[in-house]
Parts: sequence; C-alpha cells; structure tokens
Amino acid sequence: MKQYLLTIILTAAITFALTWAVWKLSLRFKLYPGIRERDVHTTPTPRLGGVAIFLGIAAAIGVSALNPFFTTMWMPPQTMWSILAASLLIAVIGVVDDLWDLDWMIKLGAQFLAAGIITVGGGLQILSLPFGDLIVFSSWLSITITMFAIVIVMNAVNFIDGLDGLVAGVCLIANGVFFAYSYILTRDTGASSYFNLASFLAAVLIGACLGFLPFNWSPAKLFMGDSGALV
Repeated sequence: MKQYLLTIILTAAITFALTWAVWKLSLRFKLYPGIRERDVHTTPTPRLGGVAIFLGIAAAIGVSALNPFFTTMWMPPQTMWSILAASLLIAVIGVVDDLWDLDWMIKLGAQFLAAGIITVGGGLQILSLPFGDLIVFSSWLSITITMFAIVIVMNAVNFIDGLDGLVAGVCLIANGVFFAYSYILTRDTGASSYFNLASFLAAVLIGACLGFLPFNWSPAKLFMGDSGALV
C-alpha cells in the first residue's frame, strides 16, 4: 500500500506543478478559445489542462520503471509503452481539437486507433465477463469488445465535462473505488504480491485528478479540455 500512496502523492505533485505551468503559459500566449453559446463560464478560460494531466501520468509511469516493486509491470515492456503511446495520441488529438475544433470523425478514428494500440499492441484485453458462468471470448471478439469499451468510456467521460471540477471529481471517486476493489481482490485471492497493473493505473489517475482539481475548482482557472477528458 505504501508504494501506491507514494505513487498518488508523486503524481499529484507533478500534475499540480505542471498544471500551474500550463495555466501561466496559456494566459501569457492567450491559448484559449472564445466563449461558445453552450458554455457556462463567461470569462475566456484556457482548456489545456489535459497537457499537464498527461505529462503527470507519463512521469509517474516513467518513475515506476525505476521502482523494483513495479518490475513485473514492465515485463514485457510493450504493455506500458502501448498505454503511453495511446495516451499521447489522444492527448495530441485533444489539444488540436481544443484549439481548432476537429471534425468528429477524425476524433472518433483517433480514439479507435488509440484503443487498438492498447489492445493489439499492448495485449490488454477483456478476456471474460462474469455473466452467469465465466465466458471466455475468442481473440478477435475480445479485441473488439475491449476497443469498444475503451472508446465508450472515453466519450462518456468527455460528455460529462461541462461544469467546474465535475470530470476530475467523478474520475477521482471512480478510480478511488476501482483502486480499492482491485487491491482487495488481489489481496483476497492469495497473491504473493499486492501489486497489479489495474491498481497502479488507478492510483496514477487518482494522483492526476488530485493535482489538477485545485485549478479546476469553481471558479475554474483552467479546464482539462478534450485532451484531459479523453485521456
């Protein structure tokens, strides 16, 4: 548990510092769009908080490569590299959309490409669902279900991004619950180590949300934008 707490604190600290830097740079270079009809806020506000969130996540994952406790997570390394590559892709697409409004087809295509990088390239797949008896899917069905699950969740989170602190708060709560669930599940199944990738990623996201929230609390100084919500 100490390693996970350190991961949360480290990610939160890095994300907080980077969020402050992104906020200052956005104001200095006026990197913010005008007010839209559907916007709740009345003052032009930067939407590049997702850049800080992504960099905070990437930094935490990078540090984990140096921590012996997380060694198994990097064996094989393509799993973690696929997560980073997919996150980078979607963060870049989100930044471009936040600044210049991309066509929705381009964004959707990028989302499926990112999901493919994780499932095909990284090998992270939903292999079964607990509906009655345990169901094990074929490889292609597993890949398809996993890709759609990733894209659906990405858009579900993005769609609720409309109020100060909403997405960061919801994701903080959701990942807190998921962290507790995955940690307890690993402990109760008699594993020799309490480490698992799900708990680590949940801890990283908890830290990223904690580091970003102070700037996104009402009245928000900075929005995460698509680059943050989709990541």
